Amino acid sequence: MKKSLPAHLPFAVSIVLCFLSSVLFAEENAVHKVVTDISPWLVRIDTIGGLEKVGREFANEGTSTGLLLDRSGFVITSAFNFLHDPASILLRFADGSKKVARKVATDHNRMLTLLKVENLDPAFLPESYAVALKDSIRVGDACVAVGVALSDEEPNVASGIISGKNRIWRKAIQTDAAVGPNNYGGPLIDFEGRVLAILVPLSMTSTSLTAGAETYDGGVGLAIPMEDVQRVLPKLKEEKDLFPGTIGIGFKENRIFIGEALLDIVAPNFPAAQAGLQPGDKIIAVDGKAIASALEFMMLFRSCDADEEIRLTFRRNNIDKEVTLKTVAMEQNAEQESSATQGD
Repeated sequence: MKKSLPAHLPFAVSIVLCFLSSVLFAEENAVHKVVTDISPWLVRIDTIGGLEKVGREFANEGTSTGLLLDRSGFVITSAFNFLHDPASILLRFADGSKKVARKVATDHNRMLTLLKVENLDPAFLPESYAVALKDSIRVGDACVAVGVALSDEEPNVASGIISGKNRIWRKAIQTDAAVGPNNYGGPLIDFEGRVLAILVPLSMTSTSLTAGAETYDGGVGLAIPMEDVQRVLPKLKEEKDLFPGTIGIGFKENRIFIGEALLDIVAPNFPAAQAGLQPGDKIIAVDGKAIASALEFMMLFRSCDADEEIRLTFRRNNIDKEVTLKTVAMEQNAEQESSATQGD
């Protein structure tokens, strides 16, 4: 004997479908609103010419996205199209106007470039936009990655969630929203319209032109928190490039993720050697924060820029000592990048 379906089932299904439809409609409206609100601040960037080759990588002309920081004409973007020093930089603004920009400085640690245009007419801009502090960003929150590299008419949009924080040596936010050359340099925003971060290519081991290519289209998008962008802005506005910092030490490669912070290499003429550190010394604290492994040290240290002071506590022959060091710039070449996985 066949069992008949409950008489009320079609009605229940209809209710569920209506509910899901209303949720999706509300989300679409929210995305549309926040993208519309941020659009006046988006800049399409065209780079033309420049060096034919950077290191071992060939550089190409290209189009990317930037975000106006304020009405003064400063634009923050990804360093993706700027490591080859383009001969010309042309910006297209939301009102259709075009201006030639100059590169002010590049942050090679976070893969950011600061641009500047003169005599910007801010009449088309709203007053400002909200910026989220890092502590207010939660894993699981909905977010939207926005770029204007593909079209002069409207932004391209990819939605997702915040899937991680403190990624790539604690420098980046991670999202599963699609991130790539079509929106590098654009903002990652939430459903409240706050700018969370700037979309960039990043890698654990490289700062080359193609850094981060291994995660492109792989569901792992990365972005520098806007709070950190604002922190480094004063240095970039001084027209000085920022580089990752090093003190010239290394750990045994096969022990980085499980071993103690026991020094295997202390490079001559680097700050660590000049301060008296030796192979066999064990680092037990950085700036007063205790660490138990080489990985912990690297997680604390690898976001440091050159010319920053750090305080190391190390143990030798069961005696603890403390030294203050100033980091120096890590050389930007393939050999240095390869050895960087061993330490700092």
